[in-house]
Amino acid sequence: MNKLPVKAERLMEPSVWFDDLRNDFEQFWEKPWKAFGRKFKDMETMPWTPKVDVFRKDNELVVKADLPGMKKENVHVVLEEGDLILKGERKEEKEYKEEDVFRAERIYGSFFRRLPLDFEVDPMKVNAKFNDGVLEIRLPMPPPEEPKAAPITIQ
Repeated sequence: MNKLPVKAERLMEPSVWFDDLRNDFEQFWEKPWKAFGRKFKDMETMPWTPKVDVFRKDNELVVKADLPGMKKENVHVVLEEGDLILKGERKEEKEYKEEDVFRAERIYGSFFRRLPLDFEVDPMKVNAKFNDGVLEIRLPMPPPEEPKAAPITIQ
């Protein structure tokens, strides 16, 4: 009996099918046009969305975004019309262009995230750091407003 090449042998394993299906479902909401293994020729132009955590700590709103493989120069943070905007571009490395590619899952291209804020922010007080592929932005939150007493007339 002839043995199948490694690639074809791998495709015959049902567990591989489920792994690939699980990966496709995980990415479904981010890239619905790529679901169920459909691939497009222009993968470079497909947008990607970095994962973010947003939480309150010590009277600040903290936003952390995972931007692995990016350089600080390719990341832009903007306050616009009461929203915090994160945008940038991750450029594709062409190192393996002449090699056989067995799997390419890393996503390249531009991204854009708009995070609506429910408070006014002074741009001069915003602090942003980029370290080890993680962007951390700290926005000072205004102190909570004290409830104002309104006298009510008794009739």
